[in-house]
Amino acid sequence: MAQAQPWLKTLRQAVKGDYGPGWILKEQYDRFKIGRAEAGNARHGKTQFVSTDLPFARGSHRKVLNLIGEMVAKMQDPELNVGLAEAYELVRGSTEVTGAAINWEEVRYRYKASRVDSGTVKASNYAEHEEYRINRAFALITARTGAAHDGGGLMRLYARKHLMEVEPGSSGRKRNLLDVARFLKFAVNKCGADRKWLPLEADDLKELIGHRQTAPKPTVPIKPEELITLLNGLESDPSLRLAVGLVALFGLRPAELMVLSVDDGNLKIGNVKRNAYSSATPKPPRTVQELPLKELQGEGARLVQLFHSGLVKLPKSIRNLEAGALKACGHTFRQYLDRNATWQSLKASNPELTPYSLRHGYAWRAAKYYPQPLPLRDTAKLMGHDLKTHIRHYGQWTDDASTKSAVEASIQSLVGAS
Repeated sequence: MAQAQPWLKTLRQAVKGDYGPGWILKEQYDRFKIGRAEAGNARHGKTQFVSTDLPFARGSHRKVLNLIGEMVAKMQDPELNVGLAEAYELVRGSTEVTGAAINWEEVRYRYKASRVDSGTVKASNYAEHEEYRINRAFALITARTGAAHDGGGLMRLYARKHLMEVEPGSSGRKRNLLDVARFLKFAVNKCGADRKWLPLEADDLKELIGHRQTAPKPTVPIKPEELITLLNGLESDPSLRLAVGLVALFGLRPAELMVLSVDDGNLKIGNVKRNAYSSATPKPPRTVQELPLKELQGEGARLVQLFHSGLVKLPKSIRNLEAGALKACGHTFRQYLDRNATWQSLKASNPELTPYSLRHGYAWRAAKYYPQPLPLRDTAKLMGHDLKTHIRHYGQWTDDASTKSAVEASIQSLVGAS
């Protein structure tokens, strides 16, 4: 066997000194082939190899050391849990290995593909809500002057340039910064960007997001008398009355009008929450139940039958929406209501009413309308969220009249029991 060249011996010693025994450096088609033997023993066929792009020459000394160091860091990361081959794919384009600046245009392109092609988000959703934020980050990284030079610096610069008018602690500010953070993690973990580009995390990120100075204004629930007025005013528009009645009497999100089905007389609701987790493990349709009005008992069952039979259809603009256009469904539902004279009259008397007030009215009835309130956990299940979400969003509103009535009813029950 030919004796290794002096420079290769030196390199092998350096690798062993820096990263321990078990590393194997070979030549393959004038390029380095790098192996890692399990437990430092290559004699039992348990050696993994990767074929690299690095020339098999003295001049690759530093790049080989950098490459192995980057791979070791990835393999030791408990969140990644990758082997040699996967680690190499993650770092092969690293500036530490190639010596060239990272191609942020390529990172931007690959990031979009990872979000859309994987089914994590729809292309239309990405284009409307996320792409402009990534383009802003890209522009700040590649600017000729005043460019960001690391992940934390980029996020702070992004906040100064684009979020000064966005209220601290608001959902808009949080979404902007979390999208930028996800982009930066992708650049480091999938495209070989230097670890200096990792985003802010923990307390640093919370500080940049900030804290709300004013509490968000809660949506008011539509009260039974208002709902009766609205349904009576929609008698001349059966399609819109069907949509409003289903949303209000069954506590639906307006977007859930697109995912309705009927099974053995029961109204079923498909999933409208779309994220990486729900795409991988979609929930089965949930069964909803009517919380009726005293004056309109059985109305919910009648509406379900009308919907199932097709005798009355949902409004045409909702039926014609592209499958999955959930946000557009909510927007269209709002437009129908805003054009209706009865809804306009109700809003004139109660300006805080919104289409979501119909869903909030369901939660209000569950808690305050019936002699025996529905348990919060059951209400949350019917509405398709957990108990914590229910309490945060639907347990925060009440009014003086409702509180006074509840207290009087409790006192009267005590008097009656004596």
